[in-house]
Amino acid sequence: MAAEVGVLPTPKPPSPADDPVRKSSLYVGDLDPQVTEADLMDTFRCMGPIASVRLCRDSLTGDSLRYAYVNFFSFSHASKALNFLNHTELKGKPMRIMWSQRDPLTRKTGIGNLFVKNLDPSITSGQLQHMFSNYGTILSCKVAEENGKSKGFGFVQFNSEESALAARDALHDTLVKGKKIYVSKFVKKSMRTVVHEESSFTNLYVKNLPEDVTEDLLLDMFSRFGKVSSIAIMRNDQGKSRGFGFVNFHTPEEAMKAVEVLNGSLQGPNGLSVARAQKKAERIEVLKNQRKEIFNCHIEKLKAQNLYVKNLDISVDESKLQKHFSVCGKIISVKVMRHANGISRRFGFVCFSTPEEATKALHTFNGSVLGGRSLYVAFAQSKEDRNRELRHYSQLSQRDLRHTALHPTRPVHYNFTPYSSFYSPPYLPLTYQHYGTNIGMQFPFFQNYHHHLSTNDLMRQKQQGNNGNQSFQQNNGFTPIAKSNDSRLRISRAKNENKQGGLQERSGSVVPTERRNSDDLDASSVCGQDNKKNSAKSI
Repeated sequence: MAAEVGVLPTPKPPSPADDPVRKSSLYVGDLDPQVTEADLMDTFRCMGPIASVRLCRDSLTGDSLRYAYVNFFSFSHASKALNFLNHTELKGKPMRIMWSQRDPLTRKTGIGNLFVKNLDPSITSGQLQHMFSNYGTILSCKVAEENGKSKGFGFVQFNSEESALAARDALHDTLVKGKKIYVSKFVKKSMRTVVHEESSFTNLYVKNLPEDVTEDLLLDMFSRFGKVSSIAIMRNDQGKSRGFGFVNFHTPEEAMKAVEVLNGSLQGPNGLSVARAQKKAERIEVLKNQRKEIFNCHIEKLKAQNLYVKNLDISVDESKLQKHFSVCGKIISVKVMRHANGISRRFGFVCFSTPEEATKALHTFNGSVLGGRSLYVAFAQSKEDRNRELRHYSQLSQRDLRHTALHPTRPVHYNFTPYSSFYSPPYLPLTYQHYGTNIGMQFPFFQNYHHHLSTNDLMRQKQQGNNGNQSFQQNNGFTPIAKSNDSRLRISRAKNENKQGGLQERSGSVVPTERRNSDDLDASSVCGQDNKKNSAKSI
């Protein structure tokens, strides 16, 4: 008969003994998309002094990924925040807080992870954690939700496999709020099909067999679990056993029972191994996935141990760099990058034995002085990660510039306040006047987008005429040059050719240009018309 779980126990606060490194960094998940760094700072600062808060965002859109890291200066303050704020609401959503796991092996191998289903819809993540807290230190606990409602299952991860197995044995098939819950080891989605196949096998692979074992002895050993349809021991050309064979049962239940009892049963350095027989392609695929997972975990772990150090003095070599960083832990390798001629490139790498030592060194030596120069210390990144970040920042810069251009409240150019002595130089009409058709030549994204920036008073510039131009030139160190009658005559002829040849006068100089619409007239054009009248009168 299933036992009824009554009053849920109060969770035990984690002790420093459970965390030998005495972490001070917390992972905060399941955040509302509207939560900002300021909200997290306001929520956690009452627990103690905060070193930093980092809200993780999408590299392309900048939207919140709904999780963050809060770093305290001390373990005690971080532990206090974990105990008091875990599963409390922030902007209407309960936060899921746990110790930040720098070691990727702990996160990805699934050690100590349990799957719990058939939960009552009213059970929250906090209640689920209370239910399992008596069996060990819980790293993470979560009830799966959809649109704010429980999906009836959840996950609990302990810091050790022993604690997880104890919780499974104690709480599996117990009644919680009138429903019998199911507790089992968590299996990755990619492995669930394999598990299903393994539950329906009948053929067994048996290895580590002694040389004197015969088919009859093997039949006697396995026949007590059910009807054996066939047995084969693999032998070499001399007829000697190769140490492995196959046993085939009639039903999957009989085969599974034989595996549970006989696997690892024989004494000696290599116990008897009994498992589901796999095809060669399956074995190759399993080995490939195992090696790939081990390699990826190894790479992730190395990333967390390797530091990038730049702004080195040219005199700093590997020995000086190692001596400077060695106070934070055991150093595996040190490398100062150099040019082909042996001169330092002023950056290098320091690899520690553990991620915790590397984190300590980062916080200790970032900004410290070595050889008279302030060091910059960060976790080392691969070339692909660096290029990805550079593309991200480039896209953000383009997006911000485009936003500035298309919003009148954030103009690209300054709007100068017009005053009597100011005159727009005719050769720079595109810098601080209105949007004309030619502005697209300098800023392509401005094309077909007009009249968002306020302009100078065109009438005031028109009234100033050449006097304004002369005042501008004198104020900026230019000496006005008197125009001769011959030059005025040439200008007048150029005006007459403007209609046919596409020439236009700009303040006494003839420049080739395209025909322009009346809507695109700028201050220099108006002043040019005024100059035409003055030139006509002089002629």
